[in-house]
Amino acid sequence: MCNFLSAIVLRNGDVLTHPMLDSHLHLIQHFKLPDTREHHQHFAKVELTPTGDWLDVSAWQFRLDEHTAPGWWEDVKASAESTLRARAEKMILKTGEHSLLIDGCWIIGGDAVIRDVRAARIPRVSGGTISDVSGGTISGVCGGTISDVSGGTISGVKGGTISDVWAGTISDVRGGTISGVSGGTISGVKGGTISDVWGGTISDVRGGTISGVSGGTISGVRGGTISGVRGGTISGVSGGTISGVRGGTISGVWGGPWKPLLDDSAKAHVAMKASEKPKAKPRSKAKTAKKAKRV
Repeated sequence: MCNFLSAIVLRNGDVLTHPMLDSHLHLIQHFKLPDTREHHQHFAKVELTPTGDWLDVSAWQFRLDEHTAPGWWEDVKASAESTLRARAEKMILKTGEHSLLIDGCWIIGGDAVIRDVRAARIPRVSGGTISDVSGGTISGVCGGTISDVSGGTISGVKGGTISDVWAGTISDVRGGTISGVSGGTISGVKGGTISDVWGGTISDVRGGTISGVSGGTISGVRGGTISGVRGGTISGVSGGTISGVRGGTISGVWGGPWKPLLDDSAKAHVAMKASEKPKAKPRSKAKTAKKAKRV
Protein backbone atom coordinates (compact mmCIF):
# COMPACT_ATOMS: atom_id res chain seq x y z
CA MET A 1 0.00 0.00 0.00
CA CYS A 2 1.34 3.42 -0.97
CA ASN A 3 1.62 6.05 1.75
CA PHE A 4 2.12 9.79 1.95
CA LEU A 5 4.64 10.99 0.75
CA SER A 6 5.23 8.77 -2.32
CA ALA A 7 7.68 9.55 -5.12
CA ILE A 8 9.42 8.11 -8.17
CA VAL A 9 13.21 8.42 -8.48
CA LEU A 10 14.67 8.26 -11.99
CA ARG A 11 18.03 6.79 -12.89
CA ASN A 12 19.51 10.29 -13.29
CA GLY A 13 18.42 11.23 -9.76
CA ASP A 14 15.30 13.26 -10.62
CA VAL A 15 12.49 12.97 -8.05
CA LEU A 16 8.91 12.95 -9.36
CA THR A 17 5.95 13.79 -7.09
CA HIS A 18 2.45 15.17 -7.49
CA PRO A 19 0.55 17.03 -4.73
CA MET A 20 -2.64 15.03 -5.33
CA LEU A 21 -1.13 11.55 -5.76
CA ASP A 22 0.21 9.00 -3.27
CA SER A 23 -0.14 5.93 -5.48
CA HIS A 24 3.05 4.89 -7.27
CA LEU A 25 0.94 3.41 -10.06
CA HIS A 26 -0.81 6.73 -10.59
CA LEU A 27 2.51 8.59 -10.54
CA ILE A 28 3.85 6.24 -13.19
CA GLN A 29 0.75 6.80 -15.31
CA HIS A 30 0.78 10.58 -14.80
CA PHE A 31 4.44 10.99 -15.81
CA LYS A 32 4.09 8.39 -18.63
CA LEU A 33 7.09 6.37 -17.52
CA PRO A 34 8.20 3.30 -19.49
CA ASP A 35 7.58 -0.19 -18.17
CA THR A 36 10.11 -1.40 -15.63
CA ARG A 37 11.64 -4.83 -16.01
CA GLU A 38 13.31 -7.08 -13.47
CA HIS A 39 16.79 -6.71 -14.94
CA HIS A 40 16.49 -3.19 -16.30
CA GLN A 41 14.80 -0.73 -13.93
CA HIS A 42 14.32 2.77 -15.33
CA PHE A 43 13.09 4.16 -12.01
CA ALA A 44 12.58 3.31 -8.33
CA LYS A 45 9.56 3.78 -6.04
CA VAL A 46 10.23 5.48 -2.69
CA GLU A 47 8.31 6.82 0.30
CA LEU A 48 9.01 9.48 2.92
CA THR A 49 6.56 8.66 5.72
CA PRO A 50 5.73 10.66 8.87
CA THR A 51 6.43 8.51 11.94
CA GLY A 52 4.88 10.68 14.65
CA ASP A 53 5.39 14.42 14.43
CA TRP A 54 4.15 15.54 11.02
CA LEU A 55 5.75 18.96 11.54
CA ASP A 56 9.29 17.54 11.91
CA VAL A 57 10.38 16.29 8.49
CA SER A 58 13.80 15.26 9.82
CA ALA A 59 12.06 12.50 11.81
CA TRP A 60 10.19 11.07 8.80
CA GLN A 61 11.27 7.65 7.52
CA PHE A 62 12.72 7.37 4.00
CA ARG A 63 12.60 3.95 2.35
CA LEU A 64 12.90 2.23 -1.00
CA ASP A 65 9.63 0.52 -1.95
CA GLU A 66 11.11 -2.15 -4.23
CA HIS A 67 11.80 -5.88 -3.83
CA THR A 68 15.33 -5.36 -5.13
CA ALA A 69 17.31 -2.13 -5.41
CA PRO A 70 18.37 -1.06 -8.92
CA GLY A 71 22.09 -1.30 -9.63
CA TRP A 72 22.30 2.51 -9.83
CA TRP A 73 20.38 3.15 -6.58
CA GLU A 74 23.34 3.91 -4.29
CA ASP A 75 24.54 6.58 -6.71
CA VAL A 76 21.36 8.66 -6.30
CA LYS A 77 19.97 7.56 -2.92
CA ALA A 78 21.35 10.42 -0.78
CA SER A 79 20.44 13.20 -3.21
CA ALA A 80 16.95 11.77 -3.79
CA GLU A 81 16.26 11.63 -0.04
CA SER A 82 17.53 15.18 0.44
CA THR A 83 15.37 16.46 -2.42
CA LEU A 84 12.24 14.74 -1.12
CA ARG A 85 12.75 16.01 2.45
CA ALA A 86 13.20 19.57 1.17
CA ARG A 87 10.03 19.23 -0.88
CA ALA A 88 8.09 17.97 2.16
CA GLU A 89 9.42 20.85 4.29
CA LYS A 90 7.86 23.35 1.88
CA MET A 91 4.44 21.76 2.42
CA ILE A 92 4.37 22.59 6.13
CA LEU A 93 2.59 25.75 7.29
CA LYS A 94 3.02 26.31 11.02
CA THR A 95 3.41 30.08 11.32
CA GLY A 96 1.98 33.23 9.76
CA GLU A 97 -1.25 34.06 8.00
CA HIS A 98 -2.05 32.64 4.55
CA SER A 99 -4.90 34.27 2.68
CA LEU A 100 -5.68 31.62 0.06
CA LEU A 101 -4.89 27.97 -0.78
CA ILE A 102 -6.09 27.02 -4.25
CA ASP A 103 -3.84 24.07 -5.09
CA GLY A 104 -0.93 22.05 -3.80
CA CYS A 105 -0.50 19.78 -0.77
CA TRP A 106 -0.19 21.29 2.72
CA ILE A 107 0.32 20.22 6.32
CA ILE A 108 -1.16 22.64 8.85
CA GLY A 109 0.07 23.05 12.42
CA GLY A 110 1.43 25.41 15.01
CA ASP A 111 -0.33 28.78 14.99
CA ALA A 112 -0.72 29.09 11.21
CA VAL A 113 -3.89 30.82 10.00
CA ILE A 114 -5.47 29.80 6.67
CA ARG A 115 -8.19 32.22 5.59
CA ASP A 116 -9.58 30.47 2.51
CA VAL A 117 -9.27 26.94 1.09
CA ARG A 118 -10.59 26.39 -2.44
CA ALA A 119 -9.09 23.26 -3.95
CA ALA A 120 -5.97 22.33 -2.03
CA ARG A 121 -5.17 19.00 -0.42
CA ILE A 122 -4.44 19.01 3.33
CA PRO A 123 -3.47 15.50 4.54
CA ARG A 124 -2.85 16.55 8.13
CA VAL A 125 -4.13 19.21 10.54
CA SER A 126 -2.24 19.19 13.84
CA GLY A 127 -3.03 22.75 14.86
CA GLY A 128 -3.64 26.19 13.49
CA THR A 129 -6.85 27.68 12.13
CA ILE A 130 -8.52 26.99 8.77
CA SER A 131 -11.58 28.99 7.72
CA ASP A 132 -13.88 29.39 4.72
CA VAL A 133 -13.42 25.90 3.21
CA SER A 134 -15.25 25.69 -0.12
CA GLY A 135 -13.38 22.81 -1.74
CA GLY A 136 -10.43 20.52 -1.61
CA THR A 137 -9.67 17.64 0.76
CA ILE A 138 -8.71 17.83 4.43
CA SER A 139 -7.85 14.60 6.25
CA GLY A 140 -6.16 13.41 9.40
CA VAL A 141 -7.58 16.14 11.65
CA CYS A 142 -6.05 15.77 15.13
CA GLY A 143 -6.22 19.38 16.29
CA GLY A 144 -6.70 22.95 15.25
CA THR A 145 -9.88 24.73 14.18
CA ILE A 146 -11.77 24.44 10.88
CA SER A 147 -14.75 26.73 10.30
CA ASP A 148 -17.19 27.95 7.64
CA VAL A 149 -17.24 24.71 5.62
CA SER A 150 -19.32 25.07 2.44
CA GLY A 151 -17.70 22.34 0.35
CA GLY A 152 -14.86 19.90 0.06
CA THR A 153 -14.19 16.73 2.06
CA ILE A 154 -12.97 16.41 5.65
CA SER A 155 -12.13 12.91 6.93
CA GLY A 156 -10.34 11.10 9.70
CA VAL A 157 -11.40 13.52 12.45
CA LYS A 158 -9.85 12.56 15.82
CA GLY A 159 -9.64 15.97 17.43
CA GLY A 160 -9.86 19.69 16.88
CA THR A 161 -12.96 21.78 16.23
CA ILE A 162 -15.07 22.00 13.06
CA SER A 163 -17.85 24.60 13.06
CA ASP A 164 -20.40 26.29 10.81
CA VAL A 165 -20.83 23.43 8.33
CA TRP A 166 -23.06 24.44 5.39
CA ALA A 167 -22.14 21.74 2.88
CA GLY A 168 -19.41 19.30 2.04
CA THR A 169 -18.66 15.88 3.51
CA ILE A 170 -17.22 14.96 6.91
CA SER A 171 -16.49 11.28 7.53
CA ASP A 172 -14.80 8.90 9.94
CA VAL A 173 -15.40 11.04 13.04
CA ARG A 174 -13.78 9.55 16.16
CA GLY A 175 -13.22 12.65 18.24
CA GLY A 176 -13.18 16.41 18.24
CA THR A 177 -16.14 18.77 18.11
CA ILE A 178 -18.42 19.54 15.15
CA SER A 179 -21.01 22.28 15.65
CA GLY A 180 -23.36 24.54 13.73
CA VAL A 181 -24.36 21.94 11.12
CA SER A 182 -26.82 23.39 8.59
CA GLY A 183 -26.04 21.11 5.65
CA GLY A 184 -23.64 18.64 4.20
CA THR A 185 -23.08 15.01 5.16
CA ILE A 186 -21.48 13.61 8.31
CA SER A 187 -20.95 9.84 8.42
CA GLY A 188 -19.10 7.16 10.30
CA VAL A 189 -19.49 8.78 13.73
CA LYS A 190 -17.73 6.69 16.41
CA GLY A 191 -16.90 9.44 18.87
CA GLY A 192 -16.61 13.15 19.40
CA THR A 193 -19.38 15.71 19.81
CA ILE A 194 -21.80 17.04 17.18
CA SER A 195 -24.07 19.86 18.31
CA ASP A 196 -26.48 22.50 17.07
CA VAL A 197 -27.76 20.52 14.05
CA TRP A 198 -30.19 22.44 11.83
CA GLY A 199 -29.90 20.43 8.64
CA GLY A 200 -27.75 18.04 6.69
CA THR A 201 -27.41 14.28 7.06
CA ILE A 202 -25.70 12.33 9.85
CA SER A 203 -25.44 8.57 9.34
CA ASP A 204 -23.83 5.43 10.75
CA VAL A 205 -23.71 6.68 14.36
CA ARG A 206 -21.94 4.19 16.67
CA GLY A 207 -20.74 6.49 19.40
CA GLY A 208 -20.17 10.06 20.43
CA THR A 209 -22.74 12.70 21.36
CA ILE A 210 -25.22 14.52 19.10
CA SER A 211 -27.25 17.32 20.69
CA GLY A 212 -29.40 20.31 19.82
CA VAL A 213 -31.06 18.72 16.78
CA SER A 214 -33.60 21.06 15.13
CA GLY A 215 -33.58 19.57 11.64
CA GLY A 216 -31.78 17.31 9.24
CA THR A 217 -31.66 13.51 9.15
CA ILE A 218 -29.89 11.13 11.53
CA SER A 219 -29.88 7.45 10.54
CA GLY A 220 -28.21 4.17 11.35
CA VAL A 221 -27.93 4.80 15.11
CA ARG A 222 -26.19 1.90 16.91
CA GLY A 223 -24.67 3.74 19.82
CA GLY A 224 -23.84 7.11 21.30
CA THR A 225 -26.21 9.72 22.74
CA ILE A 226 -28.71 11.95 20.92
CA SER A 227 -30.43 14.63 22.99
CA GLY A 228 -32.31 17.91 22.72
CA VAL A 229 -34.26 16.95 19.58
CA ARG A 230 -36.70 19.64 18.37
CA GLY A 231 -37.10 18.57 14.76
CA GLY A 232 -35.67 16.50 11.97
CA THR A 233 -35.81 12.74 11.43
CA ILE A 234 -34.05 9.96 13.32
CA SER A 235 -34.31 6.49 11.82
CA GLY A 236 -32.82 3.02 12.00
CA VAL A 237 -32.28 3.07 15.78
CA SER A 238 -30.84 -0.17 17.15
CA GLY A 239 -28.76 1.20 20.02
CA GLY A 240 -27.64 4.24 21.91
CA THR A 241 -29.69 6.74 23.94
CA ILE A 242 -32.23 9.31 22.69
CA SER A 243 -33.66 11.84 25.14
CA GLY A 244 -35.19 15.30 25.44
CA VAL A 245 -37.35 15.05 22.31
CA ARG A 246 -39.78 17.94 21.66
CA GLY A 247 -40.39 17.43 17.97
CA GLY A 248 -39.36 15.54 14.86
CA THR A 249 -39.87 11.87 14.00
CA ILE A 250 -38.15 8.72 15.28
CA SER A 251 -38.68 5.58 13.21
CA GLY A 252 -37.30 2.11 12.65
CA VAL A 253 -36.68 1.42 16.36
CA TRP A 254 -35.79 -2.18 17.15
CA GLY A 255 -34.11 -4.02 19.98
CA GLY A 256 -31.26 -5.75 18.30
CA PRO A 257 -28.05 -6.60 20.10
CA TRP A 258 -27.45 -2.97 21.14
CA LYS A 259 -30.80 -2.43 22.98
CA PRO A 260 -31.61 1.27 22.39
CA LEU A 261 -32.73 3.40 25.34
CA LEU A 262 -35.48 5.94 24.63
CA ASP A 263 -36.89 8.14 27.38
CA ASP A 264 -40.62 8.97 27.53
CA SER A 265 -40.19 12.08 25.38
CA ALA A 266 -38.49 10.02 22.67
CA LYS A 267 -41.07 7.24 22.80
CA ALA A 268 -43.83 9.81 22.27
CA HIS A 269 -42.32 10.70 18.89
CA VAL A 270 -41.76 7.18 17.60
CA ALA A 271 -43.56 6.74 14.29
CA MET A 272 -45.14 3.28 14.08
CA LYS A 273 -46.27 1.46 10.99
CA ALA A 274 -49.91 0.44 10.75
CA SER A 275 -48.91 -3.19 11.19
CA GLU A 276 -47.04 -2.27 14.40
CA LYS A 277 -49.90 -0.34 16.08
CA PRO A 278 -51.80 -2.26 18.77
CA LYS A 279 -55.16 -3.51 17.51
CA ALA A 280 -58.35 -2.95 19.52
CA LYS A 281 -59.49 -6.05 21.39
CA PRO A 282 -62.73 -7.53 19.97
CA ARG A 283 -65.76 -7.33 22.28
CA SER A 284 -66.92 -10.59 23.76
CA LYS A 285 -70.33 -11.95 22.67
CA ALA A 286 -71.67 -11.76 26.24
CA LYS A 287 -70.82 -8.03 26.58
CA THR A 288 -72.37 -7.31 23.16
CA ALA A 289 -75.61 -9.09 24.08
CA LYS A 290 -75.77 -7.31 27.45
CA LYS A 291 -75.37 -3.92 25.77
CA ALA A 292 -78.14 -4.76 23.26
CA LYS A 293 -80.50 -5.82 26.09
CA ARG A 294 -80.01 -2.45 27.84
CA VAL A 295 -80.94 -0.62 24.63
